Amino acid sequence: MRILIVGGGMGGTILANNLARRLKSELKANKARITLLAASEKHMYQPGLLYVALGRMSPDELYRDQASLLEPEIELHVDPVEEFLLAKNQVKTKSGKTYDYDLIAIATGSRPVTEEIPGLAENSINVYTEEAALKFFKTISEFKGGRVVIAVGVPHKCPMIPPEVTFCLYDYFKDRGLADKVSFHYTYPIGRLHSLEPVSKWMQGEFNQRGITTETLFNMKEVDGAKKVVRSEEGSEVKYDLLVAVPAHKGMAVVEKNNLGKGGWIPVDRLRLTIEGYQNAFAIIAALQLVAAALFWLTMRRY
Repeated sequence: MRILIVGGGMGGTILANNLARRLKSELKANKARITLLAASEKHMYQPGLLYVALGRMSPDELYRDQASLLEPEIELHVDPVEEFLLAKNQVKTKSGKTYDYDLIAIATGSRPVTEEIPGLAENSINVYTEEAALKFFKTISEFKGGRVVIAVGVPHKCPMIPPEVTFCLYDYFKDRGLADKVSFHYTYPIGRLHSLEPVSKWMQGEFNQRGITTETLFNMKEVDGAKKVVRSEEGSEVKYDLLVAVPAHKGMAVVEKNNLGKGGWIPVDRLRLTIEGYQNAFAIIAALQLVAAALFWLTMRRY
């Protein structure tokens, strides 16, 4: 049984390790083989970018050697996939090599697309890349006061980032002695403060205590940097002195290039995580790696 995992981020790494532990006897008996194809020899702990953005960590603290994070039975190749040949149970990589498999999991992750909202990239800060996190900290370090607007796009990586970044910034400016010089305004695309209703209700109470104003049904349309205004598809506009974005995300470009899913998102069976039309191919995000490990293990038992 040849198991191929594409992507060395949190999803792919945790899935590979969980499978290696579940299939220890099969791997030892050479009845199973797990190969992970990563784009880099370094693994970045992405949740730590928020700490970099707040000056609590340096970027070098985020990285570990990918190989050091994997169970020894896992075969690692730093060779990103460029072509998925799912009908042939094959992938082709940047090096030109072809990898065959019996089961495959695509865990290539997602990317922020600030460029899709006119003016957003050049007039806002976010915490989704190392470069963005460093810019974030430099910007808030130099901020002397004014209106901070948090504008959220969907879908985005990590559903808790909007409240996290809001509360972290509130405390950051409070600790700097700027509480009376900074105001917060929070916007969200649907008719409540968070996609999860219990979280939304909790946020409303916490926001009320801190004097954070809100606007729901606010879907970003464009940012006018000269006027310092962010406009919504619904026709409203909000003035800001500092614009903090939670930008919308897409799946990785390689997924779009291979026509596996619109916007880089791969359609899957909601119960089995299998890719439409393929019973031996899975697509996962980091939050589903444990479920995927169990499904892989059950699928393998049928072979």
